Amino acid sequence: MRTFQYAIGRNHPRSMLSLLLIACLVGCTTVGPDYRAQDLNLPVGWHEPQPSFPTSNQESLQSWWRSFNDPMLDQLVAQALAKNQDLDIALARLQQARAERVQIAAGKGPIVAAGGGGEASRASGRLDDVSSGRSRTWRAGFDASWELDLFGGIRRAVESADAGIEALSHDRQALQVSLLAELTTSYAELRTAQARLAIAHGNIRNLRESEALAQRALQRGLGTTADVMQARAEREAAQAQPPVLEADIARLSHAIGVLAGGFPGDWRAALAEPSPVLPVAPALPPSLPSEVIRKRPDLQADERRLAAATAQIGVAEAARFPRFTIPLGIDTTASLIRDLFSGASLAWSAGMQASQTLYDGGYARAGVTAAQANANAAELAYQRDVRLALRDVEDALTSLNSERQRQVSLAAAVADSQQAVDRTTRLYQAGLSAYLPVLIAQRTANQARDSLALSQLGEVHGAISLYKALGAGWQDEP
Repeated sequence: MRTFQYAIGRNHPRSMLSLLLIACLVGCTTVGPDYRAQDLNLPVGWHEPQPSFPTSNQESLQSWWRSFNDPMLDQLVAQALAKNQDLDIALARLQQARAERVQIAAGKGPIVAAGGGGEASRASGRLDDVSSGRSRTWRAGFDASWELDLFGGIRRAVESADAGIEALSHDRQALQVSLLAELTTSYAELRTAQARLAIAHGNIRNLRESEALAQRALQRGLGTTADVMQARAEREAAQAQPPVLEADIARLSHAIGVLAGGFPGDWRAALAEPSPVLPVAPALPPSLPSEVIRKRPDLQADERRLAAATAQIGVAEAARFPRFTIPLGIDTTASLIRDLFSGASLAWSAGMQASQTLYDGGYARAGVTAAQANANAAELAYQRDVRLALRDVEDALTSLNSERQRQVSLAAAVADSQQAVDRTTRLYQAGLSAYLPVLIAQRTANQARDSLALSQLGEVHGAISLYKALGAGWQDEP
């Protein structure tokens, strides 16, 4: 590296003028490409039809979970937004990025340092040409250094930092979207598990009655021992289901406790009281692909990372150009403290330093190539995530539409199977039928009720997935 340096003093007005002219050039040149928004060529609409639910406005979209009208869910969401550790970590990362941006921006201004000191000495009296054996020296002064951002390297770094901060802010919003979707899903699954547990207990009661019916029929000579044994085996098999559902309820309550920012058992007692299953999907917003891109925070984070990567190309380009630095020193030196601030003790110096790397083995050029490749990768990642986001919406719409169609058949199956149970039971009591049709009818009715509960949960899953795919639910940063 070759460095050019010259000093400027009282008798160098032209040099000082040249220095000022160079300073005036700061901000006039910024190397590297300027970021421009991507043209995504989005489709004009969705392939899947949007479900015919009541639509919601933008305000209710941000707090979509309130459409379920469940106070316990509202309380859990408020707790999660206030105390979830993942959100706190994301906020700390955002605060760190903001502080680092201040550090980068500080490079645009001068660095000033102040110092002072004193020294006392005594020379040997056995030396020639020593006029005084003792001396005192006091010094105070300022040193400053200013690196001129002639080619915009620092400005590009600040631009990149600003885009990075915005990306982290959107990341936190995306985390909120995922957190609320996961919390609401776990809550819906817990309430559905409780409903299925009630169905299982109801089925066990029915099977006990059927077992008693088979026993009475045997005593009257209208049944067989095999009927009684079959009824008992059916009841015993049904009794194996509640422990599984109870374990699911406990597991889901543990997950909800941690998602809400607490410990696994914090909400178990509050959630133990059964509550109605979440209703059929609440108000759903009409949307277009362009609106999804605008609302989803994860896609906005991708776009901001692309902007940051583009600015880093300018940072790498600026590193290939000369660096100009203005050093300035002002100090005062005297033997007596009272003379320290007199005009005669004052000394100053100013100058300009320029440095340019003549050979680095291709290091700087490789830095530009790496920055360009990184920006290209960020652009491709953004385009990929846009397509994945649109697929998420299409998948959620498909799930909603299919579950609605499925529930029509399941609701009819529940009604028909219950009628079959009633008729086969009456026929068996009258001795006009074997016991097997009764068992088949009861098994079919229980499976239909359980499948209907799972289908209702599937519809709620689809609604939650749609809200998540639309980027709904993020809250402003506290």
